[in-house]
Amino acid sequence: MKRAFIIVSIVGLLVTAATALAGGSGVVASANGDYGFSGEAAGSTFVIGPFTWNVQVKADGSVKGQFDYTQVRDGVALSASGPLICAFIEDDRVWVGGVIEASSRPSLVGLDMWFQARDEGEGANASPDMSSTLGAAAAPAGQQYCDDHPPVRFPFLVGEGNVQVRSD
Repeated sequence: MKRAFIIVSIVGLLVTAATALAGGSGVVASANGDYGFSGEAAGSTFVIGPFTWNVQVKADGSVKGQFDYTQVRDGVALSASGPLICAFIEDDRVWVGGVIEASSRPSLVGLDMWFQARDEGEGANASPDMSSTLGAAAAPAGQQYCDDHPPVRFPFLVGEGNVQVRSD
């Protein structure tokens, strides 16, 4: 009887530990992208890509992620990269905010950034995924973008690559 109690206690501890690792502070939603697109806006033509990013939202509300963005607008290259600090994920859409830690344009370093993307599914019959370009401004603009999760102002269809959005 005492041995059975010890075994049940050990199993209970293992289940509790596994639950804490998987669900207590585990990932509850995630999104990532690796894509490119081109377009015109405000009289300029641009090519975005590669644009790679990934973000995870954990059960405790913390966010972990990073981005690496490349843009050529009217022949002028721009790169920016850094951590993602917030995300709002709903259905097939993600709103993301972060901090520009490195950029080919020094004036952007230290600014918040934001963008949003939509996953239209997989396969030959799926519509193209959507992404916005990066926005940048002083803090707390990135967090505010996640909190407000506004409609996309300038949506662009992903020409090459993929967006994946997953939530429980």
